Amino acid sequence: TPEQWCEMNGVEVRESVATLYKALNDDFTSPHGTNYAPGQTPVAADWDSGKAECGGGLHFSPTPMQAASFHTAADRYAVCCVRLSDMRSPKPGDQYPEKIKASGCCAPCVECDIRGKLIKTAAA
Repeated sequence: TPEQWCEMNGVEVRESVATLYKALNDDFTSPHGTNYAPGQTPVAADWDSGKAECGGGLHFSPTPMQAASFHTAADRYAVCCVRLSDMRSPKPGDQYPEKIKASGCCAPCVECDIRGKLIKTAAA
């Protein structure tokens, strides 16, 4: 279950919301073009209800460093809050058990560094 995956990967969960991470381009987009800029709450336009391990959703990692392994040219990182109920349950034989797929975030993203330390963004 997503709960078990979070527990096994040391992911913080509060009130059924997991704190996950995404490695990003300098403009806060993923390699597939989704915007994770601070203040944005990304949702997958192509959510497949968790059928496939890859594609059809947004992908997240337990730490920024693990996220960087999926985007080695990353310039920025985001903290992403994701409801457990919006995550795909991992399946035996998944090729990438160190990441999880979800339909989207449930709160605005916040910038962090590769160690997960929050970066204060100047107010507009």
